[in-house]
Amino acid sequence: MDQRHRDISPDDDESHSEFMQHCQDEGYDEGECQLFWEDREAEGIRYKTHAGKLNGVEFVLSDETPDRMDDIILSDGWDLANFKKNPIALFGHRSDFPIGKWKNLRVTDKQLRGELELAPAGTSDRIDEIRRLVEADILRAVSVGFRPIESKPRKETDYGLSFTKSELVETSLVSVPANPNALAVAKSLKISPATIALVFAGQGPKDGLRQQRGFTGGQANTSSQVRKGTTMSFAQRITAAEQRLNALRDQLAAHFEKVDDTNVSDEQLQISTDLNQRIAQEERGLAALRDAEKHLGQTSDDSGGHAVIVSRGGQQQQQLQVRPPFTKRKIEPREVLVKMGVVQMLAHTAKKPLDIVIHETYPEDEQIIRGVFEWMAKAATAPAMTTVTGWAAELVQQINAGFLDTLMPKSVYPRLSNAGLSLSFGTNGKIIIPTRATTPTIAGSFVGEGLPIPVRQGLFTSQALTPKKMAVITTWTREINEHSVPAIEGLLRNAVQEDTAVSLDTVLLDANPATVVRPAGILNGVVGLTPTAGGGFNAIVGDIKQLSGALLTATKGNVRNPVWLMNPQQVNSISLTAMPGMGNFPFRDEVSRGQLNTWPIIDSGTVPLGTVIVCDAADFVSVGGDAPRFELSDQATLHMEDTAPADIVSGVAPGTPANPVKSLWQTDSIALRLILPINWTLRRTGVVAFVAGVTW
Repeated sequence: MDQRHRDISPDDDESHSEFMQHCQDEGYDEGECQLFWEDREAEGIRYKTHAGKLNGVEFVLSDETPDRMDDIILSDGWDLANFKKNPIALFGHRSDFPIGKWKNLRVTDKQLRGELELAPAGTSDRIDEIRRLVEADILRAVSVGFRPIESKPRKETDYGLSFTKSELVETSLVSVPANPNALAVAKSLKISPATIALVFAGQGPKDGLRQQRGFTGGQANTSSQVRKGTTMSFAQRITAAEQRLNALRDQLAAHFEKVDDTNVSDEQLQISTDLNQRIAQEERGLAALRDAEKHLGQTSDDSGGHAVIVSRGGQQQQQLQVRPPFTKRKIEPREVLVKMGVVQMLAHTAKKPLDIVIHETYPEDEQIIRGVFEWMAKAATAPAMTTVTGWAAELVQQINAGFLDTLMPKSVYPRLSNAGLSLSFGTNGKIIIPTRATTPTIAGSFVGEGLPIPVRQGLFTSQALTPKKMAVITTWTREINEHSVPAIEGLLRNAVQEDTAVSLDTVLLDANPATVVRPAGILNGVVGLTPTAGGGFNAIVGDIKQLSGALLTATKGNVRNPVWLMNPQQVNSISLTAMPGMGNFPFRDEVSRGQLNTWPIIDSGTVPLGTVIVCDAADFVSVGGDAPRFELSDQATLHMEDTAPADIVSGVAPGTPANPVKSLWQTDSIALRLILPINWTLRRTGVVAFVAGVTW
């Protein structure tokens, strides 16, 4: 239902003529009142009020008494399932004014009954006043909003309906017809003028400048009128213009549905021309109203007053009126998001309802924050974009750190590289790594006196390392780039680094041979050892002995900088394993220092669980660029493929185009590309041993 209709219609059980009279008494013209009535009928939700409560806080929400239009709601046909999921109690059918919740909803004695549990005392000044009015039996009427599902004509009347099946949509506490005694009691209870005006609607001055009821603590809107000497707010003028424009567009669409394009008459063309001209005129008028509202709104913020349009004798004049005590201040969308996050955190830690936390923390912005929360609760699921909660809401503070520094706590590669020989390609296209063969070829021999000494030739080998590269591209829209907090670029840089670390270790620790695009895994050509059975201390000692023994044997005891590579769970198991019969933990102190059998431990979750590797890091040579390159582009054309990307057009002309292809310039998007030059090798064979499937 239109919010303005709610503001002028505290009692919704009116006939059409009663409503029209009530609406015009409130200062609206006949056309606007008819639109309000049609909006209510189109909404599909009806309202029925029952005055009088039972004992204490128990209310009769509805019974089978005929209302003013001779309609009745059969109690056996109530569908309460959806309402019970969120049984919020409202005031005056206003979704922005929750006052508590309904309990023990049930149908008994042909009546729909429920117990009203008001929000706790101290929630807000307005809630405390509502509680006092309920306790004084001034607020004692309940109105149900329901959606008719099935109905049939009543035999007892010519107009009324019997609603045989109805869905309860919302239930509100509403005011009873004002009377001097009730008003006197309210004043004696020290109820604020704002609440009295809200509850006893219609008792204020009728001077042509009557104000509609707004949000608690918010600025009231001057009512929309078109009579002489009365005012009409910009919001209402704009709304009326939008309604007229939409009606004209509907007329134009309906007209063209009837037009045969092959046989258009002059009369049909004239109707189309007239409608198009009226639509163009309304669009220009609507644009002018919006510009005027914007400019005058800025003026009012600076001057301390607010502008209204006064119609006098058919001429409009601008008047400056004093700003009411509580004036909405401007609030940036980013500030709303931050405050919503604070409210959710405080509500979670203090275990308080969101409404209470909003009122206590940000009373000056309560209306806006509450409205955004309500919108979020009603919004459908949507992808991550600038207009929905998603990426922007979860963005964390941007941190730009060095690539290897970011990977060091998580990745095997940078720690193994630091323990070995680390080089940089620089401007070189190839790096030669010379090394000697393991078999002695230039060794001295015993020689007899006077006999010739053998002349031997040394045997050297070399390994050539050429740049190989890891690379990836990711894209995002310009809108996300401009409005994300913090910048999405920094977030994606970190994500690329972290994911590349995992991918890098996966290649480093596998057993695949080198190709033209990737280095060999350090387990390539290495036969795994058989794990020691039985688990526990003996299995740990057995596996340590055979792994270290394999390394010492292959290198003829020439081990220079051995390291263990294992999963953190294996490290934890070693530390927690006791010596049988002794009760002590022999490895705990050494493991806490990051060593095992005096050799350093490199632990990482990228090492497969149950696999333990030992490597002489002195023989591990790694070569990289000066730094990983991050590059941005908003002009490129990309094949949007994450597994097997192809050239945009490949093959002999005319070639085969890739699909799908996206132009960053055409879609106003940005791409981030990582290029990481990298390669590695082992200078000697036999410097790696491993066992998979350990039993400890």
